[in-house]
Amino acid sequence: MKPLRYSQQSIDDSDIAAVVATLRSDWLTQGPEVERFEQSLCAYVGSKYAVAVSSGTAALQLAYLAARTKLGFFGEHEFCHVLTSPLSFVATTNAILLAGNEPAFYDVDWATGNLICRDDPPYEFVVPVHYAGRAVQIPGKATVIEDACHALGAMDFDGCSRVGSCAHSLATCFSFHPVKPITTGEGGAVTTNDQGFADEVRLLRSHGRDASGQMVTLGMNYRLTDIQAALGTSQLERCDEMRERRELLSLRYHTGLEALEVDGRLTRPGQGGNPFSNAWHLYPVRIKNGNRDAVKAMLNAQGIGAQVHYPCIHLQPYYRERYGYHEGMFPEAEAWSDQELSLPLHAGMTEADVTRVVDALRKELSA
Repeated sequence: MKPLRYSQQSIDDSDIAAVVATLRSDWLTQGPEVERFEQSLCAYVGSKYAVAVSSGTAALQLAYLAARTKLGFFGEHEFCHVLTSPLSFVATTNAILLAGNEPAFYDVDWATGNLICRDDPPYEFVVPVHYAGRAVQIPGKATVIEDACHALGAMDFDGCSRVGSCAHSLATCFSFHPVKPITTGEGGAVTTNDQGFADEVRLLRSHGRDASGQMVTLGMNYRLTDIQAALGTSQLERCDEMRERRELLSLRYHTGLEALEVDGRLTRPGQGGNPFSNAWHLYPVRIKNGNRDAVKAMLNAQGIGAQVHYPCIHLQPYYRERYGYHEGMFPEAEAWSDQELSLPLHAGMTEADVTRVVDALRKELSA
């Protein structure tokens, strides 16, 4: 039987044509297609500015650096404390460190895996992670940089704007890796409504050189190519269509797995609230009775690419050794990490694929 990956890109003829047209143009590296992609992204999410970069990790690092500059955390302050979730990919906090800041954690909500944040946390910045594509409620008083690498296409928690509009934040960071809602191969972007912030991110992504070619700050080469941007612009045209497909498949999972949840064998991700507040990047179930790893191995042996999202950041060897983190510090995140299993979910799947996964889970968990 054909292997079923947990996620993958969805490429059609229009995407291929866009890339081929760019290959036949005079530009391959950063050029007019990058600017066009940035404008398209602004129009889609509702932000004033977008800066395309080479990866989601680059987007996070540059946003952290630009935020420090904007708020004056150089000179008298050696570093900023940045509050985020321990239930994320390590890029979220690695970029904090690479920007010269220090990470701090709060626990997550048991039902969603999203960061639980107090109204006025005692940190310079808060970085909520829209886990699995579900929008986080943004704290009212904090300076916020959203890690929305899972969440392009979702609506904000208020239901009035898209994630990326920065209606409740200084900036939003996206990833365009092939498993994300749209892809540019590798790539990312920062959106914001603050022109000075956007200008600083642009400086930092291109060696710190301004329009005159003079280096005015220390920067990196984190530019996106026109080839990638052409793919991104084409993909954006189908972003809503692909999100709606993932939502439909998630509803099929939700119905098919109901009996297993009633029996206490697993927990399904919540389906309540505004359905458009979720980009459905992942379909994360929680396997009960301590047998998640056995279930994962069984599915993988049948060619079903279930994955774990994520091992807790604070329990990674580097963070244990550097900060002294240990088990029990963030119990809800650790419970997610021990029980979570992401079932295959992407726009290229069929309803028969969902049935295949559901049947395999029923058989294993009923044994």
